Amino acid sequence: MLERLAPPPQPVDAPPPKARPWKLLLLACFALAGVSLLLPSVPTYDPWAWIIWGREVAQGDLVTTTGPSWKPLPVIFTTPFSLAGDDGAPLLWLTVARAGGILAFALAFRLGARLAGPFAGIIAASSLFLADEFIRNFFRGNSEGILVALCLWALERHLDGRRRDAFLLGIGAALLRPEVWPFIALYGLYLLIAERKLSTVLLVGGGGLSLILLWFVPEYIGSGDFLRAANRARQPNPDSAAFAAHPFIEVFNRSASVLSLPVYIGGLIAFVVALVRRDGLYLTMAAIGTVLMVAVAGMTQAGFAGNLRYVALPAALVCVLAGAGWVWLVRATNKRAGTVAAAALAVVIAAASAPFVIDDVRELDEGWWRIDQEAQLYGTVPEAIEAAGGREKLLACGTVYTGAFQTQAVAWYMHLHEMESEIFAFPPGTTIAPNYSALSKDPRFPTIAKTRKWVIGSSCAR
Repeated sequence: MLERLAPPPQPVDAPPPKARPWKLLLLACFALAGVSLLLPSVPTYDPWAWIIWGREVAQGDLVTTTGPSWKPLPVIFTTPFSLAGDDGAPLLWLTVARAGGILAFALAFRLGARLAGPFAGIIAASSLFLADEFIRNFFRGNSEGILVALCLWALERHLDGRRRDAFLLGIGAALLRPEVWPFIALYGLYLLIAERKLSTVLLVGGGGLSLILLWFVPEYIGSGDFLRAANRARQPNPDSAAFAAHPFIEVFNRSASVLSLPVYIGGLIAFVVALVRRDGLYLTMAAIGTVLMVAVAGMTQAGFAGNLRYVALPAALVCVLAGAGWVWLVRATNKRAGTVAAAALAVVIAAASAPFVIDDVRELDEGWWRIDQEAQLYGTVPEAIEAAGGREKLLACGTVYTGAFQTQAVAWYMHLHEMESEIFAFPPGTTIAPNYSALSKDPRFPTIAKTRKWVIGSSCAR
């Protein structure tokens, strides 16, 4: 399969094929991400942890005993970003996460256009844009946008003959998700066989070693357990697919809503055409997407979280294939029945897809409301701390308590380790709780300050 996926062999001493331009594209993505900071811009739970860990790495005081699973790539960014302070560091990470998501759209278009022309690219990018929770996730700082961008970019660079670039981009993706590890290992083996150079051995060996070191050594330094990330991932939230009667099947059931029916049909058309043509590129993309889905489902069966955002990468591959599938169908109709029939088919496809698009746009609107509400809550933590007299006053009373999903934001602004922002409240101490929570009404912690979103209580107020 890799041989079919490989670019055509070049004559001896021939220059490599011209690669797609990327520098201006990357700059434009970061520029758009920077402009997006004018909109509600506050990280969500996992990104807050990466931002905290970046500050702790910079200070030589890393603690990872609580919070989400360790992810190396975000912390590579958030460590230098920590120098920008309480307000700057979160915004810098959001810029990177959003730039990754925007780049994912651009690369979905470029790959779709490469497969079957610009209309296929438009369908691919639009399908990814409308995918459930994709924008909501990367807009709040989650890493799925970066993951999709890195993988699609790696595929493009491979097709351009830049295999080493593809490997390095794959290493970046493998620093985000463990499901990518087998693929980058196979690609590294492919490189070793294809190039048989010392420099390739060093590249592949160095990449593999970096994965091991960056995933496991910081985790051991921070928690004393090399496998703390894996253990944490097997402590999912109560609504996780891992608690279903059949977790493996439940992952597929829940993931079905990520893309709309026309996207799945387009992807199926592309797969069937690829089978008939024995096209290695499309079959490889379909195989990778399938293996990734099975991997997520299998890990969920084994007790891992199985969050919906984990299927973003296979969904993106389906989006690219869907663009090609629908364009191929219209072209085949044009070839066999003429332009009028092809145009009529295109109109029918668009009309049939319209209700699904409308539903997806409504989902985007709801997602935006949730982004705004979360930003209003997490973004006003500094206001609550100041209203209660400041960090030193609050810490003087004892332990700081907050809600289960607010621990990271409170720890960041209070300059605490994650484990020092607790959820099971016992005096003496201070509560910084959302005004809708039961903790905000706990009589053991009389109210000392209120803001629009927060109630601050203290056992020392008695």
